[in-house]
Amino acid sequence: MCDPITIMAIATTASAVSSYKSGQAQKEQYRAEQRKAEVQNVRSVRQQIREARMTQASMTNVAAQTGGMGGSGLAGGTASVGAQLAGNLSYMTDIARENTAITNAAVSATGYQTAATIFGTVGNLAGTYAQIKTPTKPV
Repeated sequence: MCDPITIMAIATTASAVSSYKSGQAQKEQYRAEQRKAEVQNVRSVRQQIREARMTQASMTNVAAQTGGMGGSGLAGGTASVGAQLAGNLSYMTDIARENTAITNAAVSATGYQTAATIFGTVGNLAGTYAQIKTPTKPV
């Protein structure tokens, strides 16, 4: 039969390993969510570009049908669509950057939380060991 100290050491080790694995899984979850957000962002960027190009093509088509090719109205309209696209893409880039920063902070926090849990478990073991090894005085 094992003595109580050995049993506590085994339990503490198991708890620490479990905490570590839980933290690693949580980090991977955050990274997977970040990858998902990146894929969604790429898709949104492509959609924005596609819509802008279709709008510009439609403007060019109308101008060609009405004899307005080369006019300032067509140039201004297509330039406006391009400027709006640039603004939208800049915004999407900013959001993607912030999402990455949030994910990185969450991953760091998970690492610190995991370490705190492990150290807390070891500290509890030390406290319990001290209680067991401290002789009690008879009353």
